[in-house]
Amino acid sequence: MSTERKILARKGFGYALIGLAVTSSLVACTSAARTDAGGGPGDRPVVLAYQNQISTLDPIRADYAQTNFVDQALYDTLVTYDADNEIVGQLASEFAPSPDARSIQMTLRAATFHDGAPVTAEDVRYTLDRTAALGQGIAGQMTGYRGATVTGPQSLTIELTEPNSLFLGALSKIYILNSALVKANEGTDRGQAYLAGHDAGSGPYFLAGPGGADTYTLTRFDDYWAGDEGRPVSLVYRRIDESATQSAELKAGNIDVSFGLTNADAAALDGFSGVTVQSQPVNLQANIFFNVMNGPTANKAVRQAIQMAYDYTGGLATIRGGNGSIATGPLPGQFSCRPEMPAYGQDLEQAKKLLSDAGMSDLTLTMKFQPVFKEQEREATLLQSNLAQIGVTLDLEPIAYADYLSALKSPDSIPQMMLATDFAQYPDPGVMLVKTYKSDQVGTNKSGYSNPTVDALLGRAAETSDAGARCDLYKQAQEDIRNDAVAVNMYTLGQTTAHSNRVTGVGPAVVGSGVWVPAIRVA
Repeated sequence: MSTERKILARKGFGYALIGLAVTSSLVACTSAARTDAGGGPGDRPVVLAYQNQISTLDPIRADYAQTNFVDQALYDTLVTYDADNEIVGQLASEFAPSPDARSIQMTLRAATFHDGAPVTAEDVRYTLDRTAALGQGIAGQMTGYRGATVTGPQSLTIELTEPNSLFLGALSKIYILNSALVKANEGTDRGQAYLAGHDAGSGPYFLAGPGGADTYTLTRFDDYWAGDEGRPVSLVYRRIDESATQSAELKAGNIDVSFGLTNADAAALDGFSGVTVQSQPVNLQANIFFNVMNGPTANKAVRQAIQMAYDYTGGLATIRGGNGSIATGPLPGQFSCRPEMPAYGQDLEQAKKLLSDAGMSDLTLTMKFQPVFKEQEREATLLQSNLAQIGVTLDLEPIAYADYLSALKSPDSIPQMMLATDFAQYPDPGVMLVKTYKSDQVGTNKSGYSNPTVDALLGRAAETSDAGARCDLYKQAQEDIRNDAVAVNMYTLGQTTAHSNRVTGVGPAVVGSGVWVPAIRVA
């Protein structure tokens, strides 16, 4: 299978944090090859539903699923992942990391931006420099970027300040910008205002004109380097926050793709004529993170007792609709490089014994959760009931996600317990392990966890370009993390998608989560 065909066959990008404000003045760049919509049934736009506001289309915020959901169709990255979690070229026809993991040589394929300009190594250098300089959003994936040296119109070398075997995979999240177009509209904010509502990409679709509130229209780019006339002529993105409304709109034939359905709505929709509902596991895991540095949860026995108290089977079946699998450790089940470890299970008697042996009685704990997610509210209540069975009182406190992120800045303010889902921006085990469990990752280390052995294992993994050796190091780190009872790893979750039968190719992302839009075709 060719690199191009692998990319077209793979699933796709994204997941979400939050959006803030909608940009309504979307203006398309001129295209060298715009498609005449024609009048056949295949020319009717494919309508995709999304949830929550889109604050910007600037690729710097590709860490927001709402932004990424649109940008994945407007832009290309240098590399991406195929369905087997192997890195393959996208704009890069060739790529070669150095043995010491300090640099990457890149050669670009022939591709054009939507205004007809060729994609060059200078565009790549500009994009990487801009991302690093802004230092926000997806820039968090570019740890150790020193700079890029352009060695030819289609070639460059990316240089790092220190060994970082994760950097190549991180390039699957960096969308390449038309540098001349952005420079001409750079203003005083490196083009952030311009890119909030304009397209500077080379992807399979271009922004087709001003968008109304919460609605975006994209048109197929027929000069795309991996062009395919089977792609829809146009896409329309509609914001529909309520799961029940998405379900009703699917039944009415007003939308074609939904991945925001609750388990209950998906089950009710399953079997409806003209609609396909499917669920597939993704790199997303539900967890309860402890503050391992302060308070009662600094006691490993307390953490282990809570792990043993939770009703994993009941939670997965009744709250998540059986849409997933019980966790075995810190990484979701879809990741490679996971050691063989047993699934977690409930054992109330052993939980009581652990607390008794540790001299912990009349224990009262506090757990925060995000009430906007109804499943979390139910899981919090279930754990509260489970802990009451072993003599522990659990107080529940709602928290907004932004406030939770602020609390992670210091071990002193990390919540005693926090119910949260965890996912990786791209499918390398080191992404989650480093960000979540390495002691120097302030702001993403959700437990304040610090284990010198784990730090050393993850540090050695970053320094090697040998995939097999790196995998062995990741496995050792996971075993230590599980032994330290850093979190209640509940279950790897599945993603439910529903689509009208007029489209095919709807499936979950390999990079991040969500739906991979460029694979969608009209049946």
